[in-house]
Amino acid sequence: MLLQFSVTNFASIRSEVLFSLVPSKDKEHPENILSYGKFKATSLAAIYGANASGKSNLFKAMTTAIVYIRQSNVFQHGQKIPVVPYKFCDNPTSVPTKYEFTFIAEDGLKYIYGFSATVEKVIEEYLYVFHSSRPSMLFERTNEKYSFPRNEKNNLQPLTRMNTSNKLFLATATSWNAQCTTIPFQWFATKIDTQTSVVNQEGLALEAYQTEKEENIAFVKKLMKMADINIVDVKVDIKEMPQDQSPIPGIDFGGIVINNQIIKPKGNQIEVRTGHVVTDESGVQRQYELSLFEESLGTVQLFHFAPFLRKALETGKVLFIDEIDRSLHPSLIKLLVNLFRDVRINTKGAQLIFNTHETALLSLGTFRRDQIYFTEKNPETGVTDLYSLDALSVRKDENIEKGYLLGRYGAIPYLQTEDIV
Repeated sequence: MLLQFSVTNFASIRSEVLFSLVPSKDKEHPENILSYGKFKATSLAAIYGANASGKSNLFKAMTTAIVYIRQSNVFQHGQKIPVVPYKFCDNPTSVPTKYEFTFIAEDGLKYIYGFSATVEKVIEEYLYVFHSSRPSMLFERTNEKYSFPRNEKNNLQPLTRMNTSNKLFLATATSWNAQCTTIPFQWFATKIDTQTSVVNQEGLALEAYQTEKEENIAFVKKLMKMADINIVDVKVDIKEMPQDQSPIPGIDFGGIVINNQIIKPKGNQIEVRTGHVVTDESGVQRQYELSLFEESLGTVQLFHFAPFLRKALETGKVLFIDEIDRSLHPSLIKLLVNLFRDVRINTKGAQLIFNTHETALLSLGTFRRDQIYFTEKNPETGVTDLYSLDALSVRKDENIEKGYLLGRYGAIPYLQTEDIV
């Protein structure tokens, strides 16, 4: 369960922005509140804002941090750390980028993990656990100086020799079987995922269909039936390609070539076909097949989302989706949102966070005020600010969609009406 995430000095985010899923004292929509022992968090959050206001940068910051945590232990000496600092200043690479996560791990304990880094090295790193209302340090690091609690020092101090300036100690210690870091590291490895332009969504989706084929096909068929998409069957055929066989010509999407078929870099050929039942002129029903990429963009997008939605709901993951409204009808987006609001479906405490321009979802009939966030960029400095509807004076019966479009909450584009020719 994610409680909070903050980031400083990433892309258009210069000063710290705090994204929180900790619910306010608002009594509205109790079905939108998850409980994990004594801890509570909202199951959903939607982020709105004008184009280029920084919505995606928040998601990219999250993705970059998670990927670095997962892969840090295999970094080579001198390998650059993936940070993207705010660049509208002198010497931007000298200021570290900082991330902090507050979360509930599988052991039911609350953890705070954070680090700051430049492209060259980790400047600061820390991990705290809450056995009571007060945090207990598991480790702290400033450059190459480490601090440990007395009961962990003998276990962790020797592992510092295995770490380097461009690696995170959380990952290094876990790789050497440190017990106190394993559970929080596993939360990052298995309990949170992001779908943004930083990751290859199509490739990850197809890998998911390959590894858990039957489960994902069954789920996507149910999802398409719920969405009233005229697809009665989905087939995913996986064939091993000979090592000397070249991929068929097509459009290259970062290692995936699309031309009715998809060529995976691992040497597997994956073909996806959909089944449609239509009634001919004589009244006889017949089933026909199409390649997935003959389907609408919305259908393809839903096909790609399905494995991640299923995994989140079945295992209680946190799922971030950048631009969830890409080619999807507002009613379909609301259907996906309601999967996470339905306590009969979301039994494991999954969380869905997304950004969108679709204002039809902006309703206090669906969301609590602490579940709606806005991003706004300062036109003079290019700096992104993030704030929630709960921080504004908004009545419980207010028409949020209308208020947003009228600019009452900010976070909308200020369009110029001058002639462009």
